Amino acid sequence: MFTLIAHRGSSVAAPENTFAAFDLAIEQGFPNFELDVQISKDGVPVVFHDATLTRTTGKLGSVHDYELADLRQFHATQQFPDWEMSETTTIPTLAEVLDRYSGKAHIHLELKSLDPRVARLTANELESFSWVDLLDSEPYRVPGLTITSFFAQQLKRSTRILGSRNHGWLVRKIDDAVLDLIDPIGCTGVYPNAELVSPEEVRRANDRGLMVRGWGIGAPGNEAALENIYRSGASGTTVDWPDRAEALVESWV
Repeated sequence: MFTLIAHRGSSVAAPENTFAAFDLAIEQGFPNFELDVQISKDGVPVVFHDATLTRTTGKLGSVHDYELADLRQFHATQQFPDWEMSETTTIPTLAEVLDRYSGKAHIHLELKSLDPRVARLTANELESFSWVDLLDSEPYRVPGLTITSFFAQQLKRSTRILGSRNHGWLVRKIDDAVLDLIDPIGCTGVYPNAELVSPEEVRRANDRGLMVRGWGIGAPGNEAALENIYRSGASGTTVDWPDRAEALVESWV
Protein backbone atom coordinates (compact mmCIF):
# COMPACT_ATOMS: atom_id res chain seq x y z
CA MET A 1 0.00 0.00 0.00
CA PHE A 2 1.27 3.45 -0.95
CA THR A 3 0.45 6.13 1.63
CA LEU A 4 0.03 9.82 0.86
CA ILE A 5 1.03 12.19 3.66
CA ALA A 6 -0.49 15.67 3.58
CA HIS A 7 2.56 17.95 3.60
CA ARG A 8 2.11 20.70 6.20
CA GLY A 9 -1.53 19.63 6.04
CA SER A 10 -3.46 19.98 2.82
CA SER A 11 -1.25 22.95 2.05
CA VAL A 12 -2.23 23.75 -1.52
CA ALA A 13 -5.82 24.27 -0.40
CA ALA A 14 -5.33 25.85 3.04
CA PRO A 15 -2.71 27.87 4.97
CA GLU A 16 0.15 25.49 5.72
CA ASN A 17 0.99 24.21 9.20
CA THR A 18 -2.27 25.51 10.66
CA PHE A 19 -5.34 23.84 12.10
CA ALA A 20 -7.12 24.84 8.88
CA ALA A 21 -4.73 22.73 6.79
CA PHE A 22 -4.60 19.79 9.21
CA ASP A 23 -8.39 19.72 9.63
CA LEU A 24 -8.85 19.80 5.87
CA ALA A 25 -6.39 16.92 5.39
CA ILE A 26 -8.38 14.76 7.79
CA GLU A 27 -11.68 15.78 6.17
CA GLN A 28 -10.25 14.78 2.78
CA GLY A 29 -9.30 11.36 4.17
CA PHE A 30 -5.59 11.93 4.87
CA PRO A 31 -5.02 11.46 8.61
CA ASN A 32 -1.30 11.06 7.91
CA PHE A 33 0.00 14.61 7.84
CA GLU A 34 3.38 16.29 8.20
CA LEU A 35 4.33 19.34 10.24
CA ASP A 36 7.47 21.28 11.18
CA VAL A 37 8.71 22.32 14.61
CA GLN A 38 10.56 25.55 15.33
CA ILE A 39 11.33 27.13 18.71
CA SER A 40 10.08 30.53 19.85
CA LYS A 41 12.29 33.08 21.61
CA ASP A 42 10.96 31.91 24.98
CA GLY A 43 11.61 28.25 24.22
CA VAL A 44 8.19 26.99 23.15
CA PRO A 45 7.91 24.46 20.29
CA VAL A 46 5.66 25.94 17.60
CA VAL A 47 4.48 24.52 14.30
CA PHE A 48 6.05 26.53 11.50
CA HIS A 49 8.24 25.70 8.51
CA ASP A 50 10.46 28.62 7.56
CA ALA A 51 13.08 30.17 9.82
CA THR A 52 11.65 33.55 8.76
CA LEU A 53 8.04 34.67 9.00
CA THR A 54 7.56 36.65 5.79
CA ARG A 55 6.45 34.04 3.26
CA THR A 56 3.43 32.78 5.17
CA THR A 57 2.58 35.61 7.60
CA GLY A 58 3.92 38.74 5.90
CA LYS A 59 5.78 39.69 9.10
CA LEU A 60 9.48 40.50 9.36
CA GLY A 61 12.06 38.58 11.33
CA SER A 62 12.41 34.96 12.36
CA VAL A 63 10.41 32.68 14.60
CA HIS A 64 13.27 32.82 17.11
CA ASP A 65 12.93 36.63 17.35
CA TYR A 66 9.47 36.47 18.90
CA GLU A 67 8.04 35.12 22.12
CA LEU A 68 4.98 32.93 21.88
CA ALA A 69 2.60 35.72 22.91
CA ASP A 70 3.72 37.73 19.88
CA LEU A 71 3.68 34.78 17.46
CA ARG A 72 0.06 34.10 18.43
CA GLN A 73 -0.91 37.43 16.86
CA PHE A 74 0.26 36.34 13.39
CA HIS A 75 -1.85 34.53 10.82
CA ALA A 76 -0.32 32.25 8.17
CA THR A 77 -2.59 33.62 5.44
CA GLN A 78 -0.11 35.65 3.36
CA GLN A 79 -0.50 33.23 0.45
CA PHE A 80 -4.28 32.94 1.01
CA PRO A 81 -5.38 36.60 1.08
CA ASP A 82 -9.07 35.72 0.77
CA TRP A 83 -8.97 33.23 3.65
CA GLU A 84 -10.83 34.44 6.74
CA MET A 85 -8.48 34.87 9.66
CA SER A 86 -9.46 32.89 12.75
CA GLU A 87 -7.95 30.74 15.49
CA THR A 88 -7.46 28.06 12.82
CA THR A 89 -4.99 30.20 10.83
CA THR A 90 -2.65 31.33 13.61
CA ILE A 91 0.71 29.70 14.39
CA PRO A 92 -0.14 26.77 16.67
CA THR A 93 2.04 25.41 19.43
CA LEU A 94 3.10 21.79 19.16
CA ALA A 95 1.19 21.13 22.40
CA GLU A 96 -2.03 22.43 20.84
CA VAL A 97 -1.60 20.21 17.79
CA LEU A 98 -0.88 17.12 19.88
CA ASP A 99 -3.95 17.81 21.99
CA ARG A 100 -6.28 18.56 19.07
CA TYR A 101 -5.37 15.47 17.02
CA SER A 102 -4.92 12.93 19.81
CA GLY A 103 -6.19 9.58 18.55
CA LYS A 104 -7.08 11.07 15.14
CA ALA A 105 -3.86 11.25 13.13
CA HIS A 106 -0.45 9.87 12.35
CA ILE A 107 1.78 12.91 12.68
CA HIS A 108 5.04 13.04 10.73
CA LEU A 109 6.90 15.56 12.88
CA GLU A 110 9.93 17.23 11.33
CA LEU A 111 12.55 18.73 13.61
CA LYS A 112 13.05 21.78 11.41
CA SER A 113 14.88 24.00 13.88
CA LEU A 114 18.67 24.02 14.24
CA ASP A 115 18.23 24.93 17.90
CA PRO A 116 19.98 22.18 19.92
CA ARG A 117 17.06 22.20 22.37
CA VAL A 118 14.44 21.19 19.82
CA ALA A 119 14.70 17.42 20.34
CA ARG A 120 14.37 17.67 24.12
CA LEU A 121 11.61 20.29 24.04
CA THR A 122 9.70 18.24 21.47
CA ALA A 123 10.13 15.05 23.50
CA ASN A 124 8.79 16.83 26.57
CA GLU A 125 5.60 17.76 24.74
CA LEU A 126 5.21 14.26 23.31
CA GLU A 127 5.50 12.85 26.81
CA SER A 128 3.07 15.39 28.27
CA PHE A 129 0.39 14.51 25.73
CA SER A 130 1.01 10.74 25.75
CA TRP A 131 2.28 10.50 22.18
CA VAL A 132 5.61 8.82 22.97
CA ASP A 133 4.25 5.27 22.92
CA LEU A 134 2.97 5.91 19.39
CA LEU A 135 6.57 5.79 18.17
CA ASP A 136 6.10 2.02 18.38
CA SER A 137 3.20 2.13 15.91
CA GLU A 138 3.28 0.55 12.49
CA PRO A 139 4.25 2.97 9.69
CA TYR A 140 1.28 5.17 8.77
CA ARG A 141 -1.04 3.58 11.36
CA VAL A 142 -3.55 5.97 12.93
CA PRO A 143 -2.97 7.03 15.62
CA GLY A 144 0.77 7.11 15.17
CA LEU A 145 3.92 9.19 15.21
CA THR A 146 7.08 9.46 13.11
CA ILE A 147 9.92 11.91 13.76
CA THR A 148 12.01 13.21 10.85
CA SER A 149 14.71 15.75 10.09
CA PHE A 150 17.26 16.72 7.47
CA PHE A 151 19.73 17.26 10.32
CA ALA A 152 21.53 14.13 11.48
CA GLN A 153 22.52 15.75 14.76
CA GLN A 154 18.91 16.53 15.63
CA LEU A 155 17.94 12.94 14.90
CA LYS A 156 20.80 11.67 17.08
CA ARG A 157 19.56 13.85 19.92
CA SER A 158 16.02 12.61 19.44
CA THR A 159 16.91 8.92 19.26
CA ARG A 160 19.05 9.24 22.39
CA ILE A 161 16.02 10.57 24.23
CA LEU A 162 13.24 8.51 22.66
CA GLY A 163 15.03 5.47 21.27
CA SER A 164 15.40 4.23 17.69
CA ARG A 165 11.69 4.04 17.00
CA ASN A 166 10.00 5.57 13.95
CA HIS A 167 12.72 8.09 13.11
CA GLY A 168 13.43 8.93 9.47
CA TRP A 169 16.33 10.83 7.89
CA LEU A 170 15.34 13.20 5.10
CA VAL A 171 18.02 13.07 2.40
CA ARG A 172 18.46 14.12 -1.21
CA LYS A 173 19.44 10.65 -2.41
CA ILE A 174 20.07 7.22 -0.94
CA ASP A 175 23.77 6.48 -1.43
CA ASP A 176 26.52 4.54 0.35
CA ALA A 177 27.39 7.44 2.65
CA VAL A 178 23.77 7.78 3.77
CA LEU A 179 23.35 4.05 4.37
CA ASP A 180 26.59 3.90 6.35
CA LEU A 181 25.44 6.69 8.67
CA ILE A 182 21.92 5.44 9.32
CA ASP A 183 22.80 3.03 12.14
CA PRO A 184 24.88 5.55 14.14
CA ILE A 185 22.06 8.08 13.85
CA GLY A 186 19.54 5.51 15.04
CA CYS A 187 16.96 5.90 12.27
CA THR A 188 14.52 3.24 11.13
CA GLY A 189 13.79 4.96 7.82
CA VAL A 190 15.47 6.91 5.04
CA TYR A 191 13.42 9.45 3.09
CA PRO A 192 14.85 10.60 -0.27
CA ASN A 193 13.68 13.27 -2.68
CA ALA A 194 10.79 11.75 -4.65
CA GLU A 195 12.12 12.96 -7.99
CA LEU A 196 15.57 11.43 -7.57
CA VAL A 197 15.04 8.01 -6.00
CA SER A 198 15.38 4.78 -8.00
CA PRO A 199 13.96 1.28 -7.45
CA GLU A 200 17.49 -0.05 -6.87
CA GLU A 201 18.09 2.50 -4.10
CA VAL A 202 14.81 1.55 -2.45
CA ARG A 203 15.72 -2.15 -2.60
CA ARG A 204 19.13 -1.48 -1.04
CA ALA A 205 17.54 0.44 1.82
CA ASN A 206 14.83 -2.18 2.32
CA ASP A 207 17.52 -4.87 2.44
CA ARG A 208 19.01 -2.96 5.37
CA GLY A 209 15.63 -3.07 7.12
CA LEU A 210 14.90 0.59 6.42
CA MET A 211 11.54 2.02 5.45
CA VAL A 212 11.62 4.37 2.46
CA ARG A 213 9.21 7.18 1.73
CA GLY A 214 9.58 10.34 -0.32
CA TRP A 215 9.39 14.12 -0.01
CA GLY A 216 9.61 17.14 -2.30
CA ILE A 217 6.31 17.07 -4.21
CA GLY A 218 5.23 20.67 -3.91
CA ALA A 219 2.95 22.73 -6.10
CA PRO A 220 0.74 20.91 -8.63
CA GLY A 221 2.62 20.20 -11.83
CA ASN A 222 5.11 17.81 -10.27
CA GLU A 223 3.20 14.68 -11.22
CA ALA A 224 6.35 13.07 -12.63
CA ALA A 225 7.98 13.08 -9.19
CA LEU A 226 4.89 11.49 -7.69
CA GLU A 227 4.90 8.75 -10.31
CA ASN A 228 8.63 8.18 -9.82
CA ILE A 229 8.36 7.66 -6.06
CA TYR A 230 5.28 5.48 -6.51
CA ARG A 231 6.98 3.22 -9.04
CA SER A 232 10.22 3.08 -7.05
CA GLY A 233 8.73 0.71 -4.49
CA ALA A 234 8.74 3.27 -1.67
CA SER A 235 5.93 3.02 0.87
CA GLY A 236 4.62 6.57 0.52
CA THR A 237 5.43 10.26 0.18
CA THR A 238 4.53 13.68 1.43
CA VAL A 239 2.60 15.81 -1.06
CA ASP A 240 1.03 19.27 -0.89
CA TRP A 241 -2.05 18.17 -2.87
CA PRO A 242 -3.01 14.74 -1.48
CA ASP A 243 -6.55 14.65 -2.90
CA ARG A 244 -5.37 15.13 -6.48
CA ALA A 245 -2.40 12.80 -5.88
CA GLU A 246 -4.73 10.06 -4.69
CA ALA A 247 -6.60 10.10 -7.99
CA LEU A 248 -3.32 9.84 -9.91
CA VAL A 249 -2.03 6.95 -7.80
CA GLU A 250 -5.29 5.07 -8.28
CA SER A 251 -4.93 5.47 -12.04
CA TRP A 252 -1.48 3.80 -11.87
CA VAL A 253 -2.51 0.78 -9.83
